[in-house]
Amino acid sequence: MSATSYLLFFFSALGVFNGLLLASWLVFRQNKQVADNWLAMLLLLLCIRIGKSVAFYFTPSLDKNILQLGLTACFLIGPCIYVYVTHQTKQGAHNTLAKWTFASLAMFIVVLGIVYPYKTHLELWQYWVYRGSSYLWLVYLLLSFFHYREKIQQFKGQWRALITDKPLIVLMGGALIWLAYFTASYTSYIMGALSFSLTLYLSILTLFKAPKAQPLESTKYANNKLTGDQITAYSNALEQLINEERIYTDPQLSLPRLAKRLGMPHTLLSQLLNDHYQMNFKQYINSQRVTFAQTLLLAEPNTSIDDIAEQSGFSSSSTFYSAFKHKTGMTPNRYRTAKL
Repeated sequence: MSATSYLLFFFSALGVFNGLLLASWLVFRQNKQVADNWLAMLLLLLCIRIGKSVAFYFTPSLDKNILQLGLTACFLIGPCIYVYVTHQTKQGAHNTLAKWTFASLAMFIVVLGIVYPYKTHLELWQYWVYRGSSYLWLVYLLLSFFHYREKIQQFKGQWRALITDKPLIVLMGGALIWLAYFTASYTSYIMGALSFSLTLYLSILTLFKAPKAQPLESTKYANNKLTGDQITAYSNALEQLINEERIYTDPQLSLPRLAKRLGMPHTLLSQLLNDHYQMNFKQYINSQRVTFAQTLLLAEPNTSIDDIAEQSGFSSSSTFYSAFKHKTGMTPNRYRTAKL
């Protein structure tokens, strides 16, 4: 190999090696979150996909089983990104659906590889699976950006918080790597591997070397304080809307939508909730939903817990149980039994 080829191999393979190390650290580190497992899974899938690309670029006669493994991993990258993002946005119903979809797609691609292996079905894998993986990756990237849009809007003007947000880094990195592979026919096949290395190192530098940003909630209001009269007026309007219209029973209620109903910027509403109620939007709305659910549990003793959760505005029973126990210290069933 020439000196240029050695450099290409070094930088592309080094990204794979460091990606595996980072995935291992995420799995075994202390105080990890569930989302960290999915981020580790994503890194593993990317490393398999990128590792196959590097090996194939320098050894075109690569064993077909390795090529099949690489395409199998590629098929699951987009769905894995989506599961990770729904975990980070705390969208219980979407996250459950995303995990079941990921499991179904994983089972599908594994069974497909067993029944129709790469070495005897070249056209299936080289055309349909390869193209299908690329478009599936793109579809789930777009879905992930859509579900993360409200969080991105909250970073408006907060560039330091924006560039250190892990889900956004994952989304942008995933988009860059996808674009590199999608345009490989116009550039070079090795660009996908190089883009992964570049994304990985920039992400590490951003997360661990950048100056620590102040918490978003404490900085975004620095130059926009609410006056005492505004707090009184806005809190009265909010409580009136909550008590009279029970707007919290809408499972699709969001911070911007509630702010629009109140006729105020969503940043001011977020500030009001944090400063006046010592809660963020999700905590405040779930608190109102739990209070309403407590009333329903006693008023409708024959109604199922799942129906109570739905009537109260919760999109999933698991979220309802968690929020209810957090506020009351007991499960809905135990609360109903104790009160009745």
